[in-house]
Amino acid sequence: MKKIMRSADSILLTEKRPARIYDEAYPIGNGAKGAMVFGGTEKEILALNDDTLWSGYPMDRFMGDGYDSLEKAKALIIEGKYVEADREISENFSCYCSQSYMPLGNLEIEFLKTIGEVRSYKRTLDLSRAVFSAKYYRGETKYEETVFASFPANAIIYRLSASTAGAVNASIKFTSALYSKTYTEKNIIYLEGECPVTSRQNIDRTDRKQLYFDEPEKRGIRFMAMADLRTDGGISSKLDHLEVHGASFIEIRIVDSSSFNGHTKHPFTEGKDFSADCKKLHAAILGADYSTLFKEHVKDYSKYFSRLTLDLGSNRRSAIPTSERMIRYQKGSEDKALPALLFNFGRYLTIAASRPGSEAMNLQGIWNDQFDAPWHANYTVNINTEMNYFATLAVGLPEMYQPLLRLIEEVSQAGKETAERLYHTSGWCCHHNTDLWRHTQPVRGAACWLFWNAAGGWFCHHLMEYYEYTLDNKFLREKAYPIITGAVKFYLSQLTDKDGYRIVLPSTSPENSFICENGTSAVAETTEMTMAIVRELFGNYVKICETLDKSDEILEKVKSELPSLIPTMVGSDGRVLEWYGEREEQEVHHRHVSHLYALHPGHAITPEKTPELADACRKTLEVRGDEGTGWSLAWKSNFFARLGDGDHAFSLIKRQLRLNSPFSTDVIYTGGGGTYPNMLCAHPPFQIDGNFGAMSGIAEMLLQSELDAVHILPALPSELSSIGVKGICAKGKRSATIKVDGGKLIYCKIKGDIPKKITVCGKDMTDKFTPVSDGCVFIADRPYETDK
Repeated sequence: MKKIMRSADSILLTEKRPARIYDEAYPIGNGAKGAMVFGGTEKEILALNDDTLWSGYPMDRFMGDGYDSLEKAKALIIEGKYVEADREISENFSCYCSQSYMPLGNLEIEFLKTIGEVRSYKRTLDLSRAVFSAKYYRGETKYEETVFASFPANAIIYRLSASTAGAVNASIKFTSALYSKTYTEKNIIYLEGECPVTSRQNIDRTDRKQLYFDEPEKRGIRFMAMADLRTDGGISSKLDHLEVHGASFIEIRIVDSSSFNGHTKHPFTEGKDFSADCKKLHAAILGADYSTLFKEHVKDYSKYFSRLTLDLGSNRRSAIPTSERMIRYQKGSEDKALPALLFNFGRYLTIAASRPGSEAMNLQGIWNDQFDAPWHANYTVNINTEMNYFATLAVGLPEMYQPLLRLIEEVSQAGKETAERLYHTSGWCCHHNTDLWRHTQPVRGAACWLFWNAAGGWFCHHLMEYYEYTLDNKFLREKAYPIITGAVKFYLSQLTDKDGYRIVLPSTSPENSFICENGTSAVAETTEMTMAIVRELFGNYVKICETLDKSDEILEKVKSELPSLIPTMVGSDGRVLEWYGEREEQEVHHRHVSHLYALHPGHAITPEKTPELADACRKTLEVRGDEGTGWSLAWKSNFFARLGDGDHAFSLIKRQLRLNSPFSTDVIYTGGGGTYPNMLCAHPPFQIDGNFGAMSGIAEMLLQSELDAVHILPALPSELSSIGVKGICAKGKRSATIKVDGGKLIYCKIKGDIPKKITVCGKDMTDKFTPVSDGCVFIADRPYETDK
């Protein structure tokens, strides 16, 4: 079999001019530290981020008890007064908003004494090495810029060289929107600053003022950044910037540290010594040469990225600007590698923004340049945060799952108080937002988003996924089991009787509403999404107890409740019911498709096991339509892949690859999703979850798995007649190599413990067979062979 190789046009982003704005710049990151690199020739900008720079500090964000309001809302719903129940929850069952992710600032390099026009400009982002580069000529002088974010060095490294001695002259400074000061010391620029504290009195989402205070107990996270300049030219140290004269190269090493010391500790009164920590980071790489730093970075990053190779063919488009490739693609020009580039970009972003020890990826990963970012750039946990990690395990990056697991553990701790104070019960819960301080309360605003207490259940799905991919019994016993037990306790307490079923009352379907006789409401007796999550959670709890040989009163209660939980219901029009009973959607094409949770990311609905419900899901998707925000398009591709419809799933990936204008500042909720020139997802505006959702959609087309089965090519698009993938992962610590030629499977090898049954699916083909060893090969229509 021909070796599976990555083509250059599946791993290289490129443009022929510098970025004009943020959404054209290229992202780099080492998990905790990130930058957007513009590649400027007159002024270079590195827009910097640290994943621990957030507004606020640990504080009581409750607004009263809330329990009485919830009880009133329940009574109103039982009476059929949905609008009144919605109003009661919106006005009285809310707390203060979550905090905001802050930008660190910019490192700006302004080039002085430039002579001649810039020509032959090219900037690239090499996904296989995580290296940004820009090359161009000015006059007869060739300039080469390289930037990378090193995990081993915990630093961002910038280097510019010129082919002519003395051609580099520059002014270098820090700028920041945060309260800060800059100063220099020999060849080092310092930036010291402080994050604001959002006023607790400010509960109107339209007027979120960022404030600073003098009292220590009201002050926020502090930070320091250092930029160490190295050059063969002369250095002039000014008050707030450095100047370089007559150099052939400049190299800048950027490190930073903050006072954040955990979500329960005050960052000012109990914070880390951020200044000393920053200087230690600088000292650790003080003696390292550039070549060593570069090699260690590439070696560290490549060991993760190289685990998986995807080959969809190539039309040799690597020299064409990525934005131009997307324009041509939408016009019908063949570009086999462009979807693979999107897939690989998702893997790149995962490694760049989520490493062991870092925070989990927020709405923008780690890349935000705005003091007041859209949706606070926080963790929206009614889909978006979860989508960031949809495919992390499937693409072989379990280490990058660790920040999510820590987020879930810390949220489960914080959520105990929310369960007690707002619901008067045990266990834990979380609503639709969280932040660095592990906010779990409902925020201020409308019931359609604030009242959704199912985030804890969805988080438990991720704990189970991690176990099933890794088979880590210690994790299951020591981490997952206690957290899931707490979530189970909470949902057991919320069940009530309705028409012979057990339901969670009241419930909402995230951010959607239905039409009532006297208006609209988001609050109903229950919703399919809430109940799908509870059914899955209880079922998983039983499995975990069996695996760990646990038995107690909670398990017996769960077993008694499971058969009575309301199942997925289908309406008279053949669609899955989103709310309890037949309801007319206020927005039929709504971006959220929450009521198909059991299809994806859940596993309860499949075309093989529940064909009637699968048909109802398909009907639901057809009516919902293919338009949507960026992340919505991506989620829909996963749904269709689970339905075995590869062509429809792939059409949504192609729709995701529509080039969006980066200059539009409008927030689009009903359509317009696509991709910016730097390949980051356009909600619009920029929101990173669509990148990971698209990566997941492609992975789902190639392989789906359960502990006892591996489904090869369950949704093979007819357009992809030639495929090679190596290293895609399945549950049970397995990985697969797959080769398709002429639309037919010609090679399949699965590594790891083989389940009792393997289902091999492809175009016009369904074969099942039982292997006899730890490796299995399926070639064309020949029987399987043992791989020696």
